Amino acid sequence: MIHNVTASASSRSPITVAAAFLGAFVVASLAVQLVRTAVPVGADPAGVAPVTAHQASLWQPLAQR
Repeated sequence: MIHNVTASASSRSPITVAAAFLGAFVVASLAVQLVRTAVPVGADPAGVAPVTAHQASLWQPLAQR
């Protein structure tokens, strides 16, 4: 019994392969950052520093003195 097996190889440009690896690296890096900065469920958000929304808010503590 003889089986004919045909293998086909698709040739990709080295630039395409490099771009794919670079894209995968960027996505993986973003995923790691997302996991590291994620707040666990049930965690106390009181320890999180507020985000400064406007430049004027930077001067507000000085005006209160």
